[in-house]
This record gives sequence, structure tokens and C-alpha cells, in this order.
Amino acid sequence: MRKQYRFGHTGVELFLPEDMPVPENMRKFEAEETAAQMTCRIEFGTDLEEPVRRFRREEPVLKEIQRENLTVLYGADRECRILRFVGDDRPYAVSVERSPKERWVCVRESVRPMLIYDTIFVSLLALEKQMIRSGHLILHSAYMCREGKAVLFSAPSETGKSTQADLWEKYRGTRTVNGDRSLLVRESDGWYAYGWPVCGSSEICHNEAWPVQAIVMLYQSGKNEIRRLCGMQAVRKLTPQITMNMWNAGFQMKALDLIEQIVGEVPIYELGCDISEDAVKCLEGVLQSVVL
Repeated sequence: MRKQYRFGHTGVELFLPEDMPVPENMRKFEAEETAAQMTCRIEFGTDLEEPVRRFRREEPVLKEIQRENLTVLYGADRECRILRFVGDDRPYAVSVERSPKERWVCVRESVRPMLIYDTIFVSLLALEKQMIRSGHLILHSAYMCREGKAVLFSAPSETGKSTQADLWEKYRGTRTVNGDRSLLVRESDGWYAYGWPVCGSSEICHNEAWPVQAIVMLYQSGKNEIRRLCGMQAVRKLTPQITMNMWNAGFQMKALDLIEQIVGEVPIYELGCDISEDAVKCLEGVLQSVVL
């Protein structure tokens, strides 16, 4: 089964088993015939150790990165990702980069029913690497559309991104495009926020693009106050919320260059807030002065 998707300006072509489940959110990004910047073939299997052994034979492993749910074997030109669920030593998938534009994935057969979940399905594809290669950045954020413009609430998990977006919906009638992620893309007339097929627990996911009016870094506070972040202040706040491969120096440098460009072209604010309408009013007063 051949499927094509588009994320920002990036075309992705997938070759899947005929009976493979695809998450509902992925379907929202299906595209008609288009040039693919990345191709991925996904198969089911029971022996996930063999593709790892084969990669080690073919590619000298220069670096091995260990995370709680991920091992990355990083070679001179390619990588192999061994994906696990937290608390389970057995991998649920092995994702092998065969070239900068081609990836092959073997998924454990028993995981088949779980592929309806967007976080698991998207993890197979290593899309963040292709996005950075295309000049796009994935931002951990609640993506709100206000008067035809995107306002992105960003912060570590459990800080209240979705809560602030919900307050705006309640008191100002705005709409949330994605409750957990946005894709930042530089167009000829400025930065745009595109949708993304992962939306966390919010279950809010739409495939839309709007010009970015502001990025708002949140922290919880008993007092509603806002200030503009500039230069390295903004870079330091924004960088931890961007999805990037910290083990790949080249991609890390490209991502940092893009972050610096965003900081120079998009207003970045820090908002200390509670969960009242006063938090909305505090940000609203600033947004009224931001003209695109």
C-alpha cells in the first residue's frame, strides 16, 4: 500500500502492508501525487535483532546513544533507531536510515493494534530529522488561531499550554488548531505555523497553516505579567521546546540557526499567568500592538 503525506513543504511517501492501521490524524495530512523528499518502507516482523546486526555489519558505529525508550546507533552516514516502550526491554520497532531520503522500518507484529496511536506511528518515521533537513521546526506548543493569525503557547509539559488556549476559546472565541505541536515553516512573507499529526492528550489536530503573530513562553504564576524576550534570552527559552536530535551535531546546528532566525523575526514573549480571564487580557493587550 502506497500513501503520500505532506507536512509543511515536505512530501513523505510511505509503503505499508495492506492491513496496517494508520492513525486518524495521519489521514488529515494525506496528499495527492507529489514529489517526495523522504520515502519510508514499513514491514512487520518477529526478529528485530537481525536488522540491528545487519546495520552494525554495514556501518561502522561511531556513537551509541542510550535513552529510556530509545537507542540510536549513529554511523558515519546513517543511523539506526531501536525504539522501546518505557519499562519494556524488547524493542517495538527498528528504524534504519538507508540514505538521507530513504528509511526502512521493521515493527514487532504484536504492536500492530497500537499503530492507531499517532505518537507510536510517527515515532517510526524519524520525521523531526527530515523536517530540520527541510528547514522546518517542530515546536511543543498549543497552537491557537486568533483573527487569522497563529499564537503559539509553549512550555514544558503540564505547565498549562492547553489551559491558556482553552481560556481564549472560552472568553474570546478563538480556535485551537493543535493542542500539543505546531510545525514552523518560513514562507516568503514570514513564519507560518502548520499543523502536525501528533497532538498529545488534547485530541485536537487540524491540518491548517496561519502566519505566526507571536510565540508565548508560559510559566505558572499567581500574578499575570508579560515581557518581551529578545536575543539569547529568547533562544534559551525556545530551544528546549524544539524537537531535535541532540546527538547529531550537524542537525543541531541547523536547528539552532533556524531558532535564531525565528527569534529575529517573530515576537517572543514570556507570560506568567493564572487560569483566569485576566491572563487572557494580559496577553491580549500586547497582541493588539503586533502587526504582521
